[in-house]
Amino acid sequence: MDTNNNSHDNNSNTEDHDIVSFEDLHDNIDQPKKSSGKTSRKPGSRREKLRNHFLRSGIALSVIIIMYLTFVYSNIPFIEKWRTIYIETAMTTNSHQWLATWFIPDKIIAEVMQKYKDGKAAQKNLESNWDNVEDIVWSEEDMDFFNKFWELQSDSFYKYVKENPDLTKDGFNNLVIEDLDQKLHLKTSEGDALLVVDIPNNLLIVGVSGTGYQGKLAIVKESEQVFMAKSTALGSFGQEIDSFCETNNAILGINASGFVDPKGEGSGAEIKGCLVIDGVDYGSHHEEAAWKYFGVKEKDERMYISAYTPGMQEDYRWAMEFYPSLIIDGQSVVDGTYGMGIQPRSTIGQTKDGTMLLLVVDGRQTHSLGCTVADCSDIMLRYKAYQGMNLDGGSSSVMFYKGNFITSSSSVTGRGRYMPNAILVKAASDTTFKNKTDQSSDNSSDNENIIKAQPAN
Repeated sequence: MDTNNNSHDNNSNTEDHDIVSFEDLHDNIDQPKKSSGKTSRKPGSRREKLRNHFLRSGIALSVIIIMYLTFVYSNIPFIEKWRTIYIETAMTTNSHQWLATWFIPDKIIAEVMQKYKDGKAAQKNLESNWDNVEDIVWSEEDMDFFNKFWELQSDSFYKYVKENPDLTKDGFNNLVIEDLDQKLHLKTSEGDALLVVDIPNNLLIVGVSGTGYQGKLAIVKESEQVFMAKSTALGSFGQEIDSFCETNNAILGINASGFVDPKGEGSGAEIKGCLVIDGVDYGSHHEEAAWKYFGVKEKDERMYISAYTPGMQEDYRWAMEFYPSLIIDGQSVVDGTYGMGIQPRSTIGQTKDGTMLLLVVDGRQTHSLGCTVADCSDIMLRYKAYQGMNLDGGSSSVMFYKGNFITSSSSVTGRGRYMPNAILVKAASDTTFKNKTDQSSDNSSDNENIIKAQPAN
């Protein structure tokens, strides 16, 4: 009985609770239900997440748009400088112009490239003439070792030679130091790394560097050792630089002329411009006025830069055509990027005393982005260049010395490109020297006094 009564009472209570007034229902709607221990989704939480997502995306997009507009249109000097360099670098390649045209307006690109065109126009009437330069007199005094190799007048070199007397026991003319890894930390008189001292071959190799670039400068004291060679199958295919050195018995070589290179896949078969070897032209004149004709004349072993005239090849031991000229009669004729951006580069120059300068700068790599043509001009002027010309660059730029690639080419193979011609250096023992004292003469009698002399300031 008690059980039934309790059960009845419970049922009665349940029925009472099931009866809900309108007011209670209204209150339940307005008030959130109390937590029953289970997590319930709050109304609007999904909408809140979406709203936050779109807000963040909108902010990121706005930042990207602002950065893009700033890069493309800003007149802030720093931004304008690097925008110009970026456009020039992209537009002066054969296969990467899309890096600029894809997102930079044509008008902006046109303004930048107009400077490139203006630079070419400025090259038209430039010509070297060696005014006010006396002929070189090859006296015994001129051949004094440290006068000839003035680049060695540095504290580090003096100290190293004094600490290693065996190096010069047979005289300075037999001195050979090869330190391409820079373990000796030798410096030139100009503060650059001294990598190779090869006195029997009248050769120094210097490591040069600057903001964003590294390269090698070969200094050849006797111009007769520098010559031009063409591919053994010119017109069909080119050769790589190591092959040029091997087939021509050369101790050092760098790339030279430009060539027809559709989509960056050319084989170096078809040269651009003249290619003169011993008075014979194996190329054809490039009609663009900015391109300069340059090379070494047979009569005086001097490098001349000028416009092309028919028949002029007969005066040249070697010659070629390219753009732009860098130094004319001791004066730089390029400024800044010259509309050509930052690239791997190769150049050639000559000093007043006939020394040839062969420069290769690495580029398009993490250790070296490349340099401007003005950077090349500055490097050669530092080593007294009186004339200077730009050579083909990009993935063709490479230097090879005694069986090794000593620069880092940006080509796919790392070996440079197949090229129609190359500028090479032969050993002194394989060279016939004109109007100069015997290359094997021994100047060792003055060596002791030279070593004790103080370095020039």
